[in-house]
Amino acid sequence: MNLALQLLRSLDDPTLDHAGRAALRCALARELTEAGSYEAARSALGELWQRVGEAPRLDGLDRAMAAEVLLRAGTLSGWIGSARQVGGAQEEAKNLISRGLEIFQSLGAQDKVAEAEIELAWCYFREGAIDEARIMLRDARDRLGEDNIVLRASAMQRLAEIERVATRPNDALDILNEMRALVEATENHALKGRFYNTLAHTLDDLSIAENRQDYTDRALIESAAASYHFEQAGHTPHYARVENNLGFLLYRLGRYTDAHEHLDRARSLFVSLKDFGSVGQVDDTRARVLLAQGRNADAERVVRGAVNSLRKGGEQALLAEALTTYGVALARLGRVEQARAVLREAVEVAESAGDREGAGRAALTLIEERGLRLRRNELVELYQRADTLLAGSQHVGTLARLRACARRLLSPDTASNYIETDAPLFLYGSEQTADLVHYAECVAKTLRPVLVTGETGTGKEVLARLIHHDSQRTGAFVAVNCAAICDTLFESQLFGHKKGSFTDALEDYGGAVCEAKGGTLFLDEVGELSEANQAKLLRLIDGGEVYAVGSPVPEQVDVRIVAATNRDLKREVEAGRFRADLFYRLSAFLIEIPPLRERPEDISVLARHFIEEASRRHAKRLTFTPESIEALRSLRLKGNVRELRSLIERSFLLAADGTEVTQEQVETLALRQTQKAGLTDAWASCSLDEEVRLFEGKLIRRALDAAHGQLTAAARLLGITHQGLSFILNGRQKELLKVRQPVRRRRGSIIRADRTHARTRAIRKSVADSER
Repeated sequence: MNLALQLLRSLDDPTLDHAGRAALRCALARELTEAGSYEAARSALGELWQRVGEAPRLDGLDRAMAAEVLLRAGTLSGWIGSARQVGGAQEEAKNLISRGLEIFQSLGAQDKVAEAEIELAWCYFREGAIDEARIMLRDARDRLGEDNIVLRASAMQRLAEIERVATRPNDALDILNEMRALVEATENHALKGRFYNTLAHTLDDLSIAENRQDYTDRALIESAAASYHFEQAGHTPHYARVENNLGFLLYRLGRYTDAHEHLDRARSLFVSLKDFGSVGQVDDTRARVLLAQGRNADAERVVRGAVNSLRKGGEQALLAEALTTYGVALARLGRVEQARAVLREAVEVAESAGDREGAGRAALTLIEERGLRLRRNELVELYQRADTLLAGSQHVGTLARLRACARRLLSPDTASNYIETDAPLFLYGSEQTADLVHYAECVAKTLRPVLVTGETGTGKEVLARLIHHDSQRTGAFVAVNCAAICDTLFESQLFGHKKGSFTDALEDYGGAVCEAKGGTLFLDEVGELSEANQAKLLRLIDGGEVYAVGSPVPEQVDVRIVAATNRDLKREVEAGRFRADLFYRLSAFLIEIPPLRERPEDISVLARHFIEEASRRHAKRLTFTPESIEALRSLRLKGNVRELRSLIERSFLLAADGTEVTQEQVETLALRQTQKAGLTDAWASCSLDEEVRLFEGKLIRRALDAAHGQLTAAARLLGITHQGLSFILNGRQKELLKVRQPVRRRRGSIIRADRTHARTRAIRKSVADSER
C-alpha cells in the first residue's frame, strides 16, 4: 500500500502529460486491485474508465498504453461484477481483456500477454468454464520466465485452485509444492495469502478423500497463515474469504459455535465491502452448518437469500452449489415438489456452466434425499446421468457417494423405503402453495370428504390424487366427470345397475362407486350436477349406501369422496342452484387452489419441469435462459398450469432443435392478445390492428361490466363520450353490443300530453275563427 500512496501523490505532478498520467493511473489501479480495493482501483483510473459496462477512453494513447487500460478495466469489471453480482459483467470483462491481449501479442510483450491470460482465465473460472481456464493458465505459466516470480506464482496458484475445484486435489497439491519455492522467494503478502489459502482448501479436500485427520489439522494451520498474510497485505476481501473457509472447516469438525463466529466475521466484512456475491457464499456455508444442527427452517431461510443473490450474477458454479443446499433444506422441511425442482435446476445450471462435478453431486443429492418420493425410473435415469457426469472424477468422497447410490438402487430391502412408483407430482415454488400442499397431506389422513376449488387448469385433480396417495388407502382412485354424464345416466354410471333394469342393461354393472371400494371417488365438476342427482349423492355421503338401479336393497360401500369444481358453490347455494346440505357435507375440508397469477413463484418451477418432460418426450433440446423462465411470470395464463404446459409443448413441436427462448420473446408474447404466437416465435402472424382491437375490446367489456351495461357510465370510465363509445360498438366492436344494457325509451307524462293536445286544439280553433 506504500507504493499506492506514492503513485497517488505522483498524480498531482503538473508536468505530467496525458500518457504519463495514464501510466500512473494504471499502475495505481493494479496495486489497489492486488490489495483487494476494487472500488478504489476503479476510482484511480479516473477519466480512463468509469464503471462496469462502460467502454474505456483510449484516445490519445499509444497501443501499449491502450492495451494496459483495457487490461485494467477488464480485470476490475470481473472483480466488481463478481462482488456486486452484475449480470453480464464477466462477459464484458472477457471482451476488454481479450482486446488488450491481442494488442500485447502484436507488440510481442510476452509478460503482459501472460498477465492478461491469467485474468482472462479467472473470468472463465467464475462462469464455471474450468477447461478453458485451465488451458489459459497453463499457457501463461509456460510463457513466463523464471525471473518473473510473482506472475508465474500467480498463474500456478490459480491453476492449483482450478484443479482443486475440479476435484483433483492431488494434482493441486503437486502444483502447490512446486510453487512453494517461488512463494518463499517473494515478500508479496497477498500472493503468500492466496498460496496458503489454496493449500488449506486442498488439504481439507484430501482429508475427506483419504480420511486423514492430520490433513484437517494442517488445513487449520495453513488457514491461519493465510489470514496473517492477507491482514499484512491489507487485503480485506481475501481475509474475509479465509474467515468463511475457517467457518466451513470448523463445521466439518462439528464445532458449530466456532463456525458461526467465523462466518459472522466474514459476512460483516463482505457487507461492508458491498460484495454481495461473497455474502451469498457465506450464507450458503452457514446454511450447511444449520442443516448439520437440524435447524432446517433457519437453513432454508438463509440459503434462499443466497440463491436470490447469486442468481443476479454470472457465477453459475456458485449458484449451483447454493441451489443444491437449498434443495436439501426444502426436502428436509417436507416441501418435496419444490425440493425436486430446485435440485434438478442445480444439475442443469452446473452442467450448462461446464461444472460436471457439481452437476453430478447435485444429481446424487436428488437420489440420496429419501423424502423426495421419486419414481424408480427417475432414480435410475438420475443415477445414469450422475455416473456419466462423474466419469472423470478423482474425488474419493464423491465416487463413494456414487457407489452408495448404486447399492441403494440395487437393494430390494431398501428400495421400498424411498422409491415411489406412482407418487403424483404437485409442483410448486411458493410458500403459499407449500402450505396448501402440507394442509392437503394432513387432510389425507382423515376419511372425511374434501372439496377442492379453483379455476380451470389449476391442478385440482392432481391434488386429489396426492390426497388419495397420502391417505394410503388400498383401493383405486376413480375419477368421474360429472359434467360429462347426462342426468338420466348419472345414477347408473355412479351406483351401477342390475341386468334388465332398463332396456340396454344387458348385464350387471357395479358403477364407479364400487370400483373405488376401499379407495377414493373423485367427482370432478360436481357443481354441474342437477338437483335430483345432488340428492342421490347426498345419500351416499350420509350413509355410505349405494342403490344400484333395479336393486331392491342398498349396498354398503367404503369409499372416500373428493370433489372438485371451478364454480363458487357458496354463491350457487345462495342462488338455490346447489343444495346447502350437500355443500356442507362435501366441504368438511375445503381446499382452494389459487390461480397461477396469484402464485407467480410456482411458474418457474412448473416451467422447468414441463421443459424437461417435453425435452425427453420429443428428444429435442430447447434452451430457455434463466431470464426467459422468470419472464414467464408475465404471461396471463388464463388456463393456468394446463395452458403453461400446452404453451411449452407447442414450442417443442414447432421449434427446431437447439432453438433459444429469450426473455424478449416471452415479454413480447405476454403483450400479444391473439393466441397465434408461441414462445419460439413471439411475432408470428402479428397484426397491430387486430392486437389493438382485441385489447380495446377487453377494456371496453371491463368498463361495461363495471357500469352494469350502462353506456354513458362506461364511456365516463373510459374517458370518452357516449357518442364515441357508441360509434366504436357499432363499428369494430359489434360483438360487445350484447353486453350493453338495452336502451329504455322514456315514457311521456300523461298529464303533459293532455295539456299539449289541449293547447294545440285551442290554437287551431283560434286560427279557424280568425279566418272566418
